[in-house]
Amino acid sequence: MLHILNGDSLAEKFPNDIHGKKAICREALVEGPVAAQSTEELWVIRDQFFSSHYPEVAKGSYFEKSVPEFESMMTAATGTKIYCWFELDLFCQVNLWFVMHLIEKHQGDIYLILPEKADLRLGFAELNERELEEHYRNAKLLTKNERAILSNLWTMFQKNHIDEALTLAHQASHELPFLPAAVQAWKDSIPHGDYPGKPKATLLQIIQELGSDDFLKVFREFKNRVPIYGYGDMQVKHLLDDIKKRAV
Repeated sequence: MLHILNGDSLAEKFPNDIHGKKAICREALVEGPVAAQSTEELWVIRDQFFSSHYPEVAKGSYFEKSVPEFESMMTAATGTKIYCWFELDLFCQVNLWFVMHLIEKHQGDIYLILPEKADLRLGFAELNERELEEHYRNAKLLTKNERAILSNLWTMFQKNHIDEALTLAHQASHELPFLPAAVQAWKDSIPHGDYPGKPKATLLQIIQELGSDDFLKVFREFKNRVPIYGYGDMQVKHLLDDIKKRAV
């Protein structure tokens, strides 16, 4: 068995009683450039993005910490049962779409585990070991068609084909009911005209209502109002920094 975990925080609390190898998806594909002609080119682009936008990330570290994890997913033995542990927000969903693109042709069974009954703001963080084990036992076996749908969403995300993605998400809503909300959140985040996209518009509204741009207060309120985005503190900080630059 191979468990693909979206982020180190889940890996740190993953129950010891759930056997199998682990591969961690260390990405934030919802932020930054993703257009590339190949997976290898994408990794170069992502390494450049992280090292230029995150001061604490050294150039090349993406190839040390993220790429080996992706390679272990892509090279899983034929009979390996793969369990994908991802949350429902856009941040996690885009990562899931990419992972499914990497492993779509895997010959073994692929299962999906989502914290569907948990608070959208907390996801797996809200669940204890017993609850995580229960989610594992109730994992959804993905059909070939469902694998293809999730993989195709990554291709559409790369190409920014939002309307096609929204149509596909609604067509697949019976089998994968969590997709429409995530894809709609993606569409709402895209700026058009004078509208900066929902994440920035929400931040601007929060700052106006609070009468303050104190980061912790703004970030907390952002998470409460639009948990569907799943942005971490760094994604919100980058949005706030951009808002401040444009205000000067």
